[in-house]
Amino acid sequence: MNLKEYNDIVSTIKNFKGLTINCLKKLVTEFPSQSYDTLYSILQFEFQKRMKINHPKTQSNKQIFWDSYQESVAQEEPSGIIVRIAEKFDVAPCLVAKIILNKYFEQMGNEQTDIVCNINIYMRDTALITDPKLAYEVFLCTLYDNVYSPITDVMKSSLGQQYEIKLYREATQLGLGFRDEEQLRKHGYDKTPDCKLEVPISINGFVINWIESKALFGDPEIHKEYMKNQYLSYWNRFGPGLVIYWFGFLDTILKTNDKRYIIRDHLPKNFVQIPPPNFDL
Repeated sequence: MNLKEYNDIVSTIKNFKGLTINCLKKLVTEFPSQSYDTLYSILQFEFQKRMKINHPKTQSNKQIFWDSYQESVAQEEPSGIIVRIAEKFDVAPCLVAKIILNKYFEQMGNEQTDIVCNINIYMRDTALITDPKLAYEVFLCTLYDNVYSPITDVMKSSLGQQYEIKLYREATQLGLGFRDEEQLRKHGYDKTPDCKLEVPISINGFVINWIESKALFGDPEIHKEYMKNQYLSYWNRFGPGLVIYWFGFLDTILKTNDKRYIIRDHLPKNFVQIPPPNFDL
């Protein structure tokens, strides 16, 4: 993706106030040339950055959120109270729900302290919340929040596994011999790429020993973090490799003179297998 279009997408996200599910709909409409997964990946990262920046302000509004919720319940407002509070204050619904849950359990008294050891348990299973009205309100938050919801966490994990399987399937169809992460860990490697080739291949003259699959969009910040924590380790142990950002990447992260790895948004088919050395005399 070129820098101008990327900046336009990020600008749309930053200027949007409200629920991320509505922001995603706007992105899909305004940038039809980009896939849903690409836009969703950029939205998630940008919104998470916004929430981190606004975290002190969000924490300072804890009592306001709780008072607003209690007042709305007392006035018998229709369901979706917490979602509307989140939309009004431009905060993720599940983050507001966690704050209100904490305040709720504080009101219950000290006898509940041992029970409420982890709010995330109640976010994952709202049936555990004894107040039926609050339980339903929190449940709605998990449906309307496509960034911080426990449902989203499960979907992200599943998506990552789905694209790893896609990589393995395509590599097998292309006749590539490889070992996956689980096999490498059995041999004592702690940091492992998704795919370590048994026989290296060459793509446009660049030797590939390993392949890493990322079911996301590669922007400079994400790429820098992964390079520091993963890619450089792979390069040190196995030599140069291939990074696949399945949902695309920003053109500026490409470095033509980089000898450690190349970046693509698919598994290239125009490769040459490097034959093993012949030691016959």
